[in-house]
Amino acid sequence: MCGLCGALGAGDHWSSGAGSATLLAPAAERYRQAEAANRVLGLYGLRLKVWNDRYTLHGRTGRSVVVGHMGELWPLAETLAGCAIDPLDASVMLEMERGR
Repeated sequence: MCGLCGALGAGDHWSSGAGSATLLAPAAERYRQAEAANRVLGLYGLRLKVWNDRYTLHGRTGRSVVVGHMGELWPLAETLAGCAIDPLDASVMLEMERGR
């Protein structure tokens, strides 16, 4: 991927917590969000990493995409996984409760 993609700032999105009463710095909040998302994404062989003020989403085949904010995550994750991903699906929630 081109290095310029990370040099340009991502647009504001409500999921970034900007302007909210969050106690975490923006960078720490991105790491917290990535950790939470990876609990679901890992079930599909995907991994989200913090990169600059954005994220990168990595698939099983080594393909990766830049994710500007959490609003873009799930459609891109479905593209990389090749299937629908519903974080609130009963089977996904059951796996998360089991501690996977």
